[in-house]
Amino acid sequence: MNQLEPEFVYQGFVRQKIVRKGRTAVIAVPGAGKTRPIIDALVELGLVNGGLGTMFPKGSILVMCSGPAVATWKRQIPQWANIEGLEDRIYIVKGSAVKRRAMWLHASVKPGIFIINFSIFWRDYKTIKTLRWAAIIADEYHKAMRSRKSATYGYFKSMTLHSDVMILATGSIISKDPTSMFTAFQLVAPKVFTSYWKFVETYCIVNASQFGTEILGVKNVEALHAIMDRYFAYVPEDVIADQLPEGLRTVMDVEMDDEQEEIYQGLAQEMIGMMEEGDVMIIASTVLSQLIKLRQLLCCPRALDPSLGMGAGFEAIMDTLEDEPHIVIFVPFRDACTEITKELCARGYDAHAIMGGIGNEEQDKEVRYFREHQSIIVCTIAYAESFDLETCKNSFFLGYSHLDANKQAEGRTRRAISAHEFVKWRYIKYDRTIDEVALLNLQQSAANVRKIMRRPEELIRALKGET
Repeated sequence: MNQLEPEFVYQGFVRQKIVRKGRTAVIAVPGAGKTRPIIDALVELGLVNGGLGTMFPKGSILVMCSGPAVATWKRQIPQWANIEGLEDRIYIVKGSAVKRRAMWLHASVKPGIFIINFSIFWRDYKTIKTLRWAAIIADEYHKAMRSRKSATYGYFKSMTLHSDVMILATGSIISKDPTSMFTAFQLVAPKVFTSYWKFVETYCIVNASQFGTEILGVKNVEALHAIMDRYFAYVPEDVIADQLPEGLRTVMDVEMDDEQEEIYQGLAQEMIGMMEEGDVMIIASTVLSQLIKLRQLLCCPRALDPSLGMGAGFEAIMDTLEDEPHIVIFVPFRDACTEITKELCARGYDAHAIMGGIGNEEQDKEVRYFREHQSIIVCTIAYAESFDLETCKNSFFLGYSHLDANKQAEGRTRRAISAHEFVKWRYIKYDRTIDEVALLNLQQSAANVRKIMRRPEELIRALKGET
């Protein structure tokens, strides 16, 4: 086991759980340090060998993760394993199909650690499943495998059915009710958790009607805690609270400007948003399209039409920049990310965008620049994971996503290495709009999550090492 630094008590708990169970899910909030005990466990299990003989005696190790996390895994594996020469045996699989095929052949001939994003797994699954893997790790698995109907989940379940070492890792095991946890249970213990509907009926309050089945809440919480603690390595948020800066969520109430108000009312009432002059017309063809366009309008009107302004929410953020110019702005839409970054630069601010589609090298470059130059980053919420923005004290949410995506984004600035004793997340809320409904839904989801994830104080103290 790596002895570079003493591990935290809860990291030792996670490591031991992996070693003992082989198949488990590591659940801890962003910033907790999940990577360290996973790597330590691989070393303790003898799957990565620093002594004499073969470095990978039981074959290659596969690490699957979302795009932003690829570079993090490549950096942290040799850092924590502390094995000479390991850096040269870590490979990021990417590029053309021909190049990837050659790398997969390499995995069977000369074992190593192979890191891929979920997209590569989906494309290369038929080849990957033919290889012998000593361990398979899926980091932030919920990004691609929370739905039991997703193709990625089906492929992964089939491939790992008989794997001795299979590790899921996530900071978001649950989105709003226990149904979102079922895939993790089935991946970890497929012979035990065979029926989705049996799981739902056991742990969810269900309302069945002619329109379908509606999940109203959670039941049998103590029994749910028992199976979570049996099959998962779960570290409650309170355990690591002392290591992280205090996080404070606040709401900034704003009113739509006249331009937004006019288009919003037209879209909301008639599904057609139009300026009086007739220069701008925005049409929603379906109810889903209507909701998306209303959210886009509140986030950044110019992303809907280049002739529109930036919106009252953006201007409210601008009013704060004189006091604190080093911020992160999280948005749910790529086009808004681009337009906001362009406008900030036009107004003389040093702003850069981070979103899906950029490479690992570019991501690292932008994050380093942000830290060193105290600049501004505009980031899509969906992309906000597995990188550190610890120099930032204030961040803004100009529009929101679902609960776990928002919390992942919050976690970028709330790190153990943060430069501040507390960080603030400011959620822009437009009065008398769908924002109010969205925030109420987020609050209800958060209440369900707290009910499911809370643990007794004596367990919290034990995992902190206080007893």
